[in-house]
Amino acid sequence: MLVAFMLAVMACLPFACGCSGPAALVVNGRPIPSGEFNREVQRRLAVIKKKSPEELEGESGRRLEAETARQVATEMVKAEIMAQQASKLGVEVEPREVAAKLEQQQTKTGADQFAQDLESQGLTLEKYTDTLEQQVLVDDLGEKVTEEVTVTGDETESYFLTHKEQFSKPAAAHVAHILLESEVQAGIVADEIRRGVEFSTMAKNLSKDDATRANGGDMGWIEQGSMEPAFEQVAFTLQPGQSSAVVKTSDGYQVIKVLERREAYSPTFNEVKGEVIKAVESGKKEEKFADWLRTAYANAKVEVVAPGVGKWDPRMGMVVGP
Repeated sequence: MLVAFMLAVMACLPFACGCSGPAALVVNGRPIPSGEFNREVQRRLAVIKKKSPEELEGESGRRLEAETARQVATEMVKAEIMAQQASKLGVEVEPREVAAKLEQQQTKTGADQFAQDLESQGLTLEKYTDTLEQQVLVDDLGEKVTEEVTVTGDETESYFLTHKEQFSKPAAAHVAHILLESEVQAGIVADEIRRGVEFSTMAKNLSKDDATRANGGDMGWIEQGSMEPAFEQVAFTLQPGQSSAVVKTSDGYQVIKVLERREAYSPTFNEVKGEVIKAVESGKKEEKFADWLRTAYANAKVEVVAPGVGKWDPRMGMVVGP
C-alpha cells in the first residue's frame, strides 16, 4: 500500500543537506558537505556504542562502521535526489504541515518521553524537525507523481474476486465497560448492576476511563483479535444485554456489558466497494511511485567523494562497497 511504501521511503530521508565545506558526495552537481556526512555517521555510531559497545569491536565492528557510512551516504543521496525532483515539480513543504506532525508526535509520546527519545538517538529538536520536513516532502511528492492514477470498475471487481479474504469481517461486539482500580470496588459495581442499577449511570459516575466515561462506558465495536484475551473471552461469550462479573486486565479491573454482537461474515462486493477501490488505487500508486523513484535514482549523476565509502549503484539505488 502507498502509505506503507511512503514510510519505507521516509526512513531513508532524515537529512536536509547543506552545501558548505568540502564535499563527501555530489548529486547532479550539488555537493553534500563532508562535515554533515561525518556528523551523521558519528551520531549513529555513538548510539550503537551506547547501547551495544561490543558491536563496534574487532573486525565485525569495522564492517559495521563501513556499512553505517554506506547507509548514511545512500540516504543522503536519496534525500538530495528527492529534494531536486520536488523542486522540478514545484512541490513545496508548508511549515504548518511540519508543525502539525511535530505536535502530533509530541502529544502521542508525551513531552518528557519525546525529549528522552531524542536524547537517546543523539538528535536535536532542529534535526528531528528536518526529518519531519523530509517526511512531508515525500508525502507531497508521492501525491504529485501519482495524482493521475485512476481505477476502473473491472480492476476493482477483479481485485475483489482474488482477494476476498482481505475484506472478510471478523466477529465483532459492541461493548461498554467500567474501568476501576480496585477489585473490591469492581465487585460492588458488578453486584449493583446485577440488581438493576443502570450500567451507563455507573460508568459515568465511577469509570476511570476518560475516553468512554462520558458516553456511559461505550467503547463502540471491537473486532475479535483486537483486544487482550481476558477482555475478549468475556466480550465474545456474553449475549447482548448481559454484563459481566469482575474482569482483571492489564488496565485494571473491569465490568463489561455487551450491547450488540455480529458474527464473522464475508461481505458482498457492493458492501465493501469503497474499500476495494482504495486498495486498488493504493497499490497502483505505490507501483507508479516505485517506478518513478527507480528512474530518478538511475538517471542521477552521483559521485561518492568520501574516501573508502564506496560508489553509487544506479540500478540498485544505493551506495555499495568499494
